[in-house]
Amino acid sequence: MNQDPRWQIHRHLAEQTDERLQLVRNAPQHILLAGADNDISRSLLAARYPQASFSEYDPRAEFLQTASAARKSGFWQKLTGKSIPQHCQSLSVPLPEAAADMLWANLSLITADALPPVFRNWAHALKTDGLLFFTHFGRDTLEELRGRLKSHGINCEALTLIDMHDLGDMLADNGFYDPVTDTAKLELSYRQAATFWQDMEILGIWNALQCEKPQAAQDFVNRIFAGEGRLNITLETVYGHAVKKPVLPQGESLVTFYPKK
Repeated sequence: MNQDPRWQIHRHLAEQTDERLQLVRNAPQHILLAGADNDISRSLLAARYPQASFSEYDPRAEFLQTASAARKSGFWQKLTGKSIPQHCQSLSVPLPEAAADMLWANLSLITADALPPVFRNWAHALKTDGLLFFTHFGRDTLEELRGRLKSHGINCEALTLIDMHDLGDMLADNGFYDPVTDTAKLELSYRQAATFWQDMEILGIWNALQCEKPQAAQDFVNRIFAGEGRLNITLETVYGHAVKKPVLPQGESLVTFYPKK
């Protein structure tokens, strides 16, 4: 797998999520990648499910290009001669209906303007009982830095960085059942502003903060590095999975029979 250090957080979250697939009984035949991550997720999933086909979607053309380049330089494409169909579109643009057995989204929700339309779209793309696995950032991400910015009159409103329980409720309200979410925290220390900004760009977090004074916020962060020589931050990572609800014809409802005890 590509070990480019710029993608180390994507790699960490993908590996953690991949371990949860040991509980999956039926191997998916088609996996929809909602978000490109330098071919990290596809490599893991292809190793676990060698018979699976893939399609890849991302609103960021450069992310798709990076993933494609990683595959071309890797062993898999040279061996198989196969390429992955790629589509550059926002997460809320309709996906092919009931096309995938599994939808995998590693840190792509950060590009969304609102989460419910994305979850509805993902449910639309999955077959009945299809599986969703995703990672995201929670509401406590960059909490220390956001507090410092606010104390200097710079408010940042991160509407899509929300509590994991709210994420679970959104999944249940938008086409999924049995949603499971949990969190972990990564504490990072940066000594170089350039490295911090590089990570913020690849992770998409800075854009998601929606600071009301973007240039003032960036200047403030640079002054922290100039004056203190480092910046410590916290990333709250969220792991989630859920199952696509059955879609019944209008006027019909699901009836479940339970054996007598």
